[in-house]
Amino acid sequence: MSQDIAAARVLIASDNADDAAQIRRQIEPEFASVRSSTQPDRFVGDFDEWRPQVLVLAFDGLARAQQYYLGLYRVGSAVQQHPHRTVILCNKDEVRAVYELCKRSYFDDYVLYWPHTHDGPRLAMTIWAACREMTATARAGPGMRQLLAHASEVGELESALGRHVAGLDEHHEALARSAASAEAALSADWARLRQRLESGAEGAVEVRDAAALAREIEQIRRRQAATTQALARGGADALRQWTHSLRQEVTPVLAGARRFAQAVAELRPQVLVVDDEPLVCETVGRMLAPRYESVAAGSAGEALGVLRRLRPDVALVDLHMPGLDGVELTRQLKASPLWRELPVLIITGDARRETLADSVAAGAVGFVVKPFGAEALLSKVDLALRGQRPGAP
Repeated sequence: MSQDIAAARVLIASDNADDAAQIRRQIEPEFASVRSSTQPDRFVGDFDEWRPQVLVLAFDGLARAQQYYLGLYRVGSAVQQHPHRTVILCNKDEVRAVYELCKRSYFDDYVLYWPHTHDGPRLAMTIWAACREMTATARAGPGMRQLLAHASEVGELESALGRHVAGLDEHHEALARSAASAEAALSADWARLRQRLESGAEGAVEVRDAAALAREIEQIRRRQAATTQALARGGADALRQWTHSLRQEVTPVLAGARRFAQAVAELRPQVLVVDDEPLVCETVGRMLAPRYESVAAGSAGEALGVLRRLRPDVALVDLHMPGLDGVELTRQLKASPLWRELPVLIITGDARRETLADSVAAGAVGFVVKPFGAEALLSKVDLALRGQRPGAP
C-alpha cells in the first residue's frame, strides 16, 4: 500500500510558478509523480491529462483557489469523473474560512502554509492521508442498493427451495397413491380372470383342475403385488432420503442467508440532501430520520465535495440553486462512471411538464414536489433505493 501511495499522481495548481516549484521540491522526495499547473489557459487541460489522485491548490488567496476549482467543474470533464482529493494551502488570515469550506466538503483538507510553515512534512503527510482515504474508499464493499438486491435474491431463493421441497413431499404421496392404485388394479384383473376360469363361462379355457390353477394364480398375484410394493417403497424411500439430505444441507445455509437479509434490513441507507436553504435540509433530514441517515450539502459544489468522500445511496437534489442547478448537477453525476448508478430525485416546486422533462432527460428517476410530507418523501426514496421509478408527482 505504501508503494501505491508513493506512486500517486499529485498536481500542484497555482498562479505563481515560483510557489509551485517550491512546493514541488518539498514533496518530490515523498511522491514520484508530481506535476505543476501554472498557466490559466492550461488549468483544465492539465487536470484532464494528468488526472491526479491529489490536487494541491496553492493560489494567492482563497478566492482564486475557489475560482480555479469551480472552473474545473464548469469546463472540465475529468474532474467530474475522476476520484481525487483536494488540499488547499492558505495563509493565517484565511484559516478559519478555509476550515469552514473543508468542513462543508468544498475541499478535503488544508495546510497553513504562508507566510511560512513551521511543520515542513505537514503537506506531505496530508497528501499521504488523502491517498489512504481514497484507497479505503476504493476498496469499500457493495453499496446499499446492491445489498438490498442480494437480500431480495436470498429471499427468493429460500422461497423457491421451499416450493420445491414441498413439491417433493407431494411426489412422495403421489407415488404411494400410484403404487396402491396399481396394486388394486392388478388384484382386480387377477380376480376377474380367476372368476372366469372357475365359472366355466363361455369362451373360457377348459381347466381340469380349477382349484390348483386358482392357487397358482393367487401366488403369481401375490408375487407381483409384493414386487410392485417393493419398487414403490424403494422409490419413495430414496426420494424421501434425498429430500431429507437436501433439507439438512440447505438449512444452515438458509439460516445464514436469513441472518444476512435481516442484517441488511437493519442497515440505514444514506441519502444526500442538496439544497441551498439550510432549513429545507434540516426538515428533510428529520423526515428521513426514521429509516435513513442523511448528509446535507448547501450547493452543487458542496455536494460534489461530499461525493468525493462518501457513497450515498440516494440523492435528493433541489432544482433551483445558485451556480449549478439541480438539472446540471444531475447531468454531471450521470456523466461520471462513479455516480452513474446513483438514483437522483429532484426536489421542486415547479411541476411544469417541461421542467420535469428536462430533469428526466438529465437522468433523474423521479420528483418530490413541494410541499410534501414525510410519508410521500419516504415512499419515493424507498422506491428509488430499490431501483424503481417513483413515478410522476
